[in-house]
Amino acid sequence: MMHCTATVSSSIINLVKTIVGSGLLAIPYAFRNDGVFIGICLTLLAAITSGFGLFVLAKCSKTLVNPRNSSFFTLCMLTYPSLSPLFDFAMIVQCFGVGLSYLVLMGDIFPSLFGGNRDTWIIASALIITPLCFLKRLDHLKYSSILGLFALVYLSLLVISIFIRDILIQNGNASPAPRGDIYWLKVYDFKGLLSTFSIIIFAYTGAMNLFTIINELKDNSMTNIVKIINGSIAISSIGFLSVGITGYLTFGSNTLGNIMLNYNPDSIFVVFGNFALASMLLLSFPLLFHPLRIACNNLVVWFEINYRQSVPVTDYYGNQGPSNITSSIPESNQPITLTVNEEDLVDENSTLLTQPQQPDVEQENEMATDETYGGSEPPLPGDVEQHTPFPHTRFCWITVILLIALYVLALRITSFALVLALVGATGSTSISFTLPGLFAYKLIGSDSLAVGQMISKRDKFYKKGSLLLVIFGISVMILSLYVTLFFGTES
Repeated sequence: MMHCTATVSSSIINLVKTIVGSGLLAIPYAFRNDGVFIGICLTLLAAITSGFGLFVLAKCSKTLVNPRNSSFFTLCMLTYPSLSPLFDFAMIVQCFGVGLSYLVLMGDIFPSLFGGNRDTWIIASALIITPLCFLKRLDHLKYSSILGLFALVYLSLLVISIFIRDILIQNGNASPAPRGDIYWLKVYDFKGLLSTFSIIIFAYTGAMNLFTIINELKDNSMTNIVKIINGSIAISSIGFLSVGITGYLTFGSNTLGNIMLNYNPDSIFVVFGNFALASMLLLSFPLLFHPLRIACNNLVVWFEINYRQSVPVTDYYGNQGPSNITSSIPESNQPITLTVNEEDLVDENSTLLTQPQQPDVEQENEMATDETYGGSEPPLPGDVEQHTPFPHTRFCWITVILLIALYVLALRITSFALVLALVGATGSTSISFTLPGLFAYKLIGSDSLAVGQMISKRDKFYKKGSLLLVIFGISVMILSLYVTLFFGTES
């Protein structure tokens, strides 16, 4: 049985660590091209849109009979089942690409600190990464996330303290690099603004772990989930703005793509900062690997649903469901349907059904208005119970295959900036904006319709906001792809 022991604090730690990664050190360069005012505006825009995306995903999870079964796969199969493989593939591309970049960066940083060759350090990192990747619960990574946050805090304080010392106290005289021009209101480089646009917009990508956080939360009420989302976005925003502004004001138009390259490499504080950066990458890798493995399993389950007659009801944590709960595949390629005997509804030990069944939906279907769903029947949360099987054996072989693939590629690739940029433009946009908007527009309010009630004004507002989020996500993806393909990855 799944033990839901995660707290609000531990969940905030994991979500912040998922959001804030090595991209933090590229924020000052984005401010260099955008200017202070535009940089702040883009940061706040990214915070609001990403935070809203996380919020509507959480709202979608509450439309399920059992919110602890929530996942991208669950919502895909309830709303757009035929597109489920495409959505999971976007998650795989995003997490695999970023995880691969982390291994490549570790291979570049550790040799500069301790000597040796990059291949040796990449292989050595497996000694720490592999055990962490075999942990099944995201909450078990909270301690490694805390260490990673300490590394982020040190890097942030390093950037801020050098700004205070060199600019505020010594007026730039102690800066190891000459200070360039500072632009407060106008844009320094319009071409650079376009090429660095995705740095800030994608900085808040963290939706890949949101459902796991919700599922493992001891009290997964919307009140607590909102606290986690707001707290994580606020902490991330403080970090992005403080590092972005102070780093840019320290070096002005001479700010480099990685702010650490602007500092004196012989300084003991900078050396320790590079070590903190490498350690942060090491401890962030498992947080990306967790949703990557889940997305791969979702693809396996999708093929089982569509090409096999039955799916064993085994949950992610290896628990076999009761024998009188069966799984069947409807001919219409709908999600996994669970047939539950009446005695299971009052069985306190049931691991798959923790809430009463919804009222008979056949009658309530007639309550759905054409105006709300364009003439199609709304997805009703009580209609089908979702549960994604993840047997322990499959968990192990997916983990092993993914780790081998990642390490083999990391040993062969030295730079893949263009590929990573394309991954960000497609994967990050889908996960942060497009998918949350699509799910929310179709699911929010369906729980009210299922019991014959009108959709509340607040839910109607969320649905309209979700539609705008889809439009925003598609626009960002088109712009990012255009910039990547026609401007390249150089700035």
